[in-house]
Amino acid sequence: MNLRLIVIFDILVGKIYVKNSRRGSFLPFLLILFVNTPLFAQMNFSGKPGLLNIPTAIETKSGSLIAGYAYNPVKYSFRRNGIQSESIYYVNLTILSRLDLNLNLMRMNGETRFQDKGIGDRQLDLKYLILKEKKYQPSLALYLSMPFAIDNSFTTNALVATKTFKLSNNFFAEVTGGYGSPVYIKRGDSEKENSNIFSNLKIQNKNTDKRYKYLSGPIGGLNLRYQNKGGVMLEWDSRHFNIGAYGKLFKKWTIQAGVINFDQVTFGTSYALNLKALPKRLKKANENK
Repeated sequence: MNLRLIVIFDILVGKIYVKNSRRGSFLPFLLILFVNTPLFAQMNFSGKPGLLNIPTAIETKSGSLIAGYAYNPVKYSFRRNGIQSESIYYVNLTILSRLDLNLNLMRMNGETRFQDKGIGDRQLDLKYLILKEKKYQPSLALYLSMPFAIDNSFTTNALVATKTFKLSNNFFAEVTGGYGSPVYIKRGDSEKENSNIFSNLKIQNKNTDKRYKYLSGPIGGLNLRYQNKGGVMLEWDSRHFNIGAYGKLFKKWTIQAGVINFDQVTFGTSYALNLKALPKRLKKANENK
């Protein structure tokens, strides 16, 4: 059987784990999986333009609609850290060239009580592109998580900058740096105290309130890509070093995989549409006018 298919199958059924004694063993699989495959830009695990975990300040085209899924491993899960892995579903819409809306749903994998699992944690995020990238200027973006949900598991309040450097005619390096705020606004957990989405709001600190402190401090990363078809990612997410790669199939479908903290595998996929693009028949009609 083709080795690529074996690797993809093993990842999907959750049988690939990178043990401490074999920390370097997954990188060859990543290279085999993506070599000679058309590659393209991807979203991070929570549905924002980014690398594996961190967001970037990459500009997305107005009208872009991207839906996707990501798997978060047990050791780095948010709700029941070290007990259950998580599945994250998301939809990202670029309303204007500077404004993105991102809605995601996080569900715990495996068996658990319905009152503990429920529908899942829902979260609404905004991205505002403060500066667009120019020849000597990086792009700058602000990410904010809306405190409407009772428990926003991966709250993202961050300011990030991204600059693209041309290495050759085909290869580019996208360098990102920024800071994730440990301070966030939280709604109370008691439904009796939450008469509306603005009630019982409190200022909290991730370093004392959350077991898994996502994007709490300096963050940075590198996307080494081939044209606009994809590449290899390295990042520091304020807690761990992560490495991964991503690829594009059939022009609009992107797959990605990586290793969190050189320890456990994460993977995801997304599908992109442009709501402003005309159907083929209308395009031909306009061209014939």
